[in-house]
Amino acid sequence: MKHLLCTASAILLLLGCSQTFLYAKEPETQEPVKNWRSLFDGESLEGWFVPVYGGDGIVKVDEGNLVIGRGALMTGIRYEKEFPRVNYEIRYEAQRTRGFDFFGACTFPVKDSYVTFINGGWGGGLIGLSNIDDRSAADNETGMHFGFRNNIWHRFRIRVTDEMVQVWITRQDREGNWEEEQSVIELTLADKILSTRLEVDLFKPLGFTTWSTEGELRNIEYRLLTEP
Repeated sequence: MKHLLCTASAILLLLGCSQTFLYAKEPETQEPVKNWRSLFDGESLEGWFVPVYGGDGIVKVDEGNLVIGRGALMTGIRYEKEFPRVNYEIRYEAQRTRGFDFFGACTFPVKDSYVTFINGGWGGGLIGLSNIDDRSAADNETGMHFGFRNNIWHRFRIRVTDEMVQVWITRQDREGNWEEEQSVIELTLADKILSTRLEVDLFKPLGFTTWSTEGELRNIEYRLLTEP
């Protein structure tokens, strides 16, 4: 009898340890990252509006790509449907087909403000956020040179959180293979004033623009980082 009691106690002890072990290994619950949602269907401009800036190029869909034609100055397109203001990522692919300046600059919301990611401005090679503390991308800490080539697809990924704005770039090589993604901007938002230049006011809250340049965009998508 004493032997049976000892055996039962040992079994209960082992079960208790196993249960404690299982609870200790249970992973913490995390908010799921939502799947990517398309903003451009590759067939029409449904959900988009083309503002008149003056001297605009032609905006159209051609062979599945959103073509923002070369105008005298700025040409662009604005998204008309609901879009998040924080805790999201947006990504898109773009290539410069004609011209020498930015070919798919993205103006996007950051909480109660807006800012523009410039891709290839000021002569073709400058990237950065415009404006930070009333300074354009050419004159603030996010500005840097990136070697863009015409007729080469680039993938841009922008992340907006309560604390930061981050940007990554991936480029195709001449054979069409995607190179490794590069982190190019990490801006901490604390004590920063975000704003946009007057030229892009027509394209808020979310829009894409070119400057004296023709650009093509495709695979425009976004996803939420947390539940709203």
